[in-house]
Amino acid sequence: MITRTLVVAVLLPLAYAAQPHGSVVPDTQNTRVELRHAPGEHQVVVSIAGRPFTTYRYGPDFPEKTAFYPVMAPNGARVNREYPMVPGVTGESADHPHHQSMFFAYDEVNGTNFWNPSPTGRRIEQTNLRVDANALTAQLSWKDKDGGVVLEETKRVTFGGDADVSWMHHDITLAATRVPVTMGDTKEGAFAIRLNDTLKEQGGSGRYINAEGLETEKGVWGRTSNWVAIRGSVRDGSEAREVTVAIFAAPSGHNAPPYWHARAYGLFAVNPFGRKSFDPAAPERVTRLAVGERL
Repeated sequence: MITRTLVVAVLLPLAYAAQPHGSVVPDTQNTRVELRHAPGEHQVVVSIAGRPFTTYRYGPDFPEKTAFYPVMAPNGARVNREYPMVPGVTGESADHPHHQSMFFAYDEVNGTNFWNPSPTGRRIEQTNLRVDANALTAQLSWKDKDGGVVLEETKRVTFGGDADVSWMHHDITLAATRVPVTMGDTKEGAFAIRLNDTLKEQGGSGRYINAEGLETEKGVWGRTSNWVAIRGSVRDGSEAREVTVAIFAAPSGHNAPPYWHARAYGLFAVNPFGRKSFDPAAPERVTRLAVGERL
């Protein structure tokens, strides 16, 4: 069984060195982490050392997929865009309504598009949730327009941090339990955050960098790397707070190192499934699971 493993860190400013097999996430096991599950509100509120970090959202307010919203830096900066959860924010972009803060989804799963908005009723539906100590474990069913289960997902997310960093460690397992699964080669996926407009590269303050030291969208988009980060400042009124948002992919993860769908307009995503969609000279990569197989 191969498990997709990701670490997402939201940090105060850091200077990165190119270290393709390393990690800058510190050991923070002694830091107080609190998860408060409110089933009636369909959410799990996560705090690190008494300060808000993120809230895991599910249920009727997030009918197409679950999401982590908002995502906060240790200095209180909100690193995600508000739209579409909060429409009409003055000066904020309103494109790509499927970019709901931080999420996991993919296009082309048995012919069903789970990435872009769809009026068909297809959805990634949570079926079970367990919260214990510093982690949550969610069971989700990827359902087509007729309600048929295409794919089963198990998502275990562990949280930690200290005064300068908040992080979440995602272990994601996908299983073909009912029907064989075919995942196409597309750039539209998979684990993503839509950045605060003031943090993005295009019109904002941010600048991408990857494990090889390549910078900007031109340097990181459509390339493989073990991690990518964006550094900049989040502006709220007259106040600007410097932050770094980084996503690390485990060297043992599926198709490591993965391709990066990191765009200047604000989408910051890692995609372990696509290949030809990023590099036209590469062979197509189609992921297939027989019934009973896991990824």
